[in-house]
Amino acid sequence: PGWSMGMGPFQARGPLHFVTTADPADLLRAVEQPRATRLYLIPAIWARVLEHGRAGYDLSSLREADTGTSATPPELVAAIRDAYPDTVTRIVYGSTEAGPGAVLPHADVMRKPGSVGLASPGVSVRLSDVGEVCIASDLLMDGYFEQPDATAEALRDGWYHTGDLGCFDDEGYLSIIGRARDVLRTGGETVAPLEVEDALRDHPAIVEVAVVGIPDADWGEIVCAVVVARAGREAELDLDGL
Repeated sequence: PGWSMGMGPFQARGPLHFVTTADPADLLRAVEQPRATRLYLIPAIWARVLEHGRAGYDLSSLREADTGTSATPPELVAAIRDAYPDTVTRIVYGSTEAGPGAVLPHADVMRKPGSVGLASPGVSVRLSDVGEVCIASDLLMDGYFEQPDATAEALRDGWYHTGDLGCFDDEGYLSIIGRARDVLRTGGETVAPLEVEDALRDHPAIVEVAVVGIPDADWGEIVCAVVVARAGREAELDLDGL
């Protein structure tokens, strides 16, 4: 939903600062120098900023430390809250095709770990028969440029099919549990990469992780985790008991 975030300050006649790199120092200087009040970063970039630390930067102007767009581990949200206690944090779920679909407000980020919140104002969210998240609103795209087949697949009867698998809790809060096309099949079992990634993020030496499937003659497909270790740390695999 990056375009909608850019349009907000424009419509309110407020300043908007673009940062062309994902370097933590550049991002923090972009808050410090123009006295920015809101910083929105996807989880992977927030992890880098938190690892870099805020020492040496005057970030007293910051009031909103938001994240989302991709899977947001509860541990990352807690780390943002610890590092920036004078800010509010929201999780935004959306896409370029549909804008902001759902928002988890500051009051719920610790109460609803793993959730992406409730449908944004003017937006309807439902699950298809197979659990795919579908969004309807006035913000939907008209279609992919010169790709009629892809457009027909994504937009059906006024609903944008996100490709994400989701579920609602008893209060109607949405959680994303995987990708419809990313499910792995290994030894006859179905594995959601997102669940494996969430488990591996608990390891103290791991700062970033991505899980993919690799073809295997015996299992059909095996689960492979690609990890980025924290500075000065090594992630060790303990196979005892397996």
